[in-house]
Amino acid sequence: MSETVGGNGTGAARRRRRDPEWTYGALVDALLQLVAETGREPTRKAVAERAGVSERTVFVHFADREALYVAAARRQAERWRAHAEAVPPEWGTARKVTALLDQRGRMYEVMTPIRRIGLGLEPDSPGLREVMAAGDAWFRADLAAAFAPELAPVPGADAPGGLLDALDAASSWAAWDHLRARRGLDGAAAGAALARTLRALLGAREPDSTE
Repeated sequence: MSETVGGNGTGAARRRRRDPEWTYGALVDALLQLVAETGREPTRKAVAERAGVSERTVFVHFADREALYVAAARRQAERWRAHAEAVPPEWGTARKVTALLDQRGRMYEVMTPIRRIGLGLEPDSPGLREVMAAGDAWFRADLAAAFAPELAPVPGADAPGGLLDALDAASSWAAWDHLRARRGLDGAAAGAALARTLRALLGAREPDSTE
């Protein structure tokens, strides 16, 4: 993190580093930045250097690696939820599909690096399982709200194996990552493929300019 050199700037930086809340946030942000830049799990030393604190400080605020990653996952989830915009359920189906996947595509691109690392740590981390499950539940609830009019007439739409499950799977991060990482599609092509699947599930025609 950059700091103002000299005079009051240096004094302010020192005061910030003595603020536990600031330091905690700086370490979490440093981890997220490094993971986003490299796609890999950084060392504690790298996290501390990026945050502008000593490596020992990492251990003061986080008991272990899991605690740091849980905090990072929560911070990222809080940020994208705060900026998410609900898709109005009264819009036409095809328009809603486009809007929802445009927004999710942006979210998925940001969350992919930390999500991949989190999946590797999740089996041994109750904290990460909880955070990731909460995120998945939020995405599902957002989907159910946007397409409530389409789901309402379908018997058992929210039952196991029902239409909501199909929509959830088709618009998930896992589906997005498969198309991006395994199929090599760019963001626009991945979004178009998922949109086609959602429209088919919902019986919607191709979007047009008048909808």
